[in-house]
Amino acid sequence: MIKSIFILFFVASAIFSDTSHNINGFFGEKAPGLGGAFTAVSDDPSGAYYNPAGLAFAYDNSISLSASNITKINKSYNNVLGPGQSYLRDSQNYIPNFFGIVKEYKSYKIGFSIVNTLNETFSRNDQVSNPIYYPRTRNLRTNNLENYNQVQTGMSIAKSITDKFSIGATLYYTYDTASINNAFLVQQADKTFQSAVQSDNRDTRGVLPILGIMYMPTPKVSLGLSLRRQFVTSGNRLSNAFATSSFSDSDSIVLLEGTSKANGGRIGNTPIISSPLNSRIPETSEARGGIAIFPTKKLMTSFDTIFTSGYSRNQNQYELILGGGANNLFTLNSSDVQELKRYSTMNFALGIEYFLTDNFAFRLGGFTNNANTRNVSWITSALEAANRDIRPQETIARTQNGQVDYKLGTLRDPLRNEYVNLRGASIGFSWSTSKASFGITVIKEFGRGASQIDASRPIQTLVYDSTAIYVIVSSKSN
Repeated sequence: MIKSIFILFFVASAIFSDTSHNINGFFGEKAPGLGGAFTAVSDDPSGAYYNPAGLAFAYDNSISLSASNITKINKSYNNVLGPGQSYLRDSQNYIPNFFGIVKEYKSYKIGFSIVNTLNETFSRNDQVSNPIYYPRTRNLRTNNLENYNQVQTGMSIAKSITDKFSIGATLYYTYDTASINNAFLVQQADKTFQSAVQSDNRDTRGVLPILGIMYMPTPKVSLGLSLRRQFVTSGNRLSNAFATSSFSDSDSIVLLEGTSKANGGRIGNTPIISSPLNSRIPETSEARGGIAIFPTKKLMTSFDTIFTSGYSRNQNQYELILGGGANNLFTLNSSDVQELKRYSTMNFALGIEYFLTDNFAFRLGGFTNNANTRNVSWITSALEAANRDIRPQETIARTQNGQVDYKLGTLRDPLRNEYVNLRGASIGFSWSTSKASFGITVIKEFGRGASQIDASRPIQTLVYDSTAIYVIVSSKSN
């Protein structure tokens, strides 16, 4: 009963926000239209995020506000319930994603900015009848509500060392939250039922320092480099889950509750103790290098290379079921924290800006957004799924007081189960005067890859498509 509940619960709870990519948006007036190729430019308030050294070359004291009017993400998990039975995931948001100010103070440029680097809301009700891959199931109903948000708030400082070279730094305070509320009801072919509800909330705090340099060897060439590293200072998490069924056995009711300090519950009358829940976010590092070329006063081209490091964290991962005597079961899992595991990525961005008139600028951009997750072939995923079904752990000791098992990392149900390398394009324009500017940018991202949201089956095809519309308003003063 418990196994079938959690196999089917993947539809409700095993899909997370888009943490499988390191680029989750663009910020400021120019960067969205350039596809993020802004490291060697960074001459507006959003330079605080891309390369704070560029603030030293900002021409004006300025205030910039950009609002992501609509960000719509569509994911299609093809044939996940059976041939022709796909699962669709849609997310749509409307929020301001950047606010920044730059002011001149003596020989320095001082900045303040608020960057909403992640915002995703997902709300969906589904009813699936007769899923082919689950012949014992007649009807599956789910209700999902998920919210993910990350805000970076901080100060920046930049200084020109010479008329060709500048340095800068930004220190952001990070506040990252995730909230998941799920419920499902399964009706079986034999007229029995299973149901479960889950609530999971996390908040994490940290700091993100960014260091940058900018060098202009000639008036027509600019080089930029910025380095950053996320640090976690604290975190909290609270999760509750309750499952029940129409079965008459003692395991028909399951209650689980966990925090970042303790985790446990009951399966029927049997106590269960598990390792504390994760309350952190990955502490990755990133290096951005860029070049910008100004062939004429009206034309600029820019190119960025973005390297983001991988990350892993280990802690004791275990589960203890106190069945009494020989029925006690202690399962020791591999120590890696799956939610935090990241693989390194290399991404590229190319942008072009052209002033059709002295006041009207047109921008085009293209970029990659490669997955930071594990790339698994169909054969590998099929073998791992078969092993999980046959015996997901190995017994290493058995006594009259119970049994000790060990579970390899590849046999644990994958939490980060999507692999899609994305490609994107942007197009935008802005109208500016000596006092203000206004712009609109449209960004399109797409990709085709794989997912394994049901760990008992091989990978399925995942199709990703998103559209974002940015509206930017800035004011300037000399």
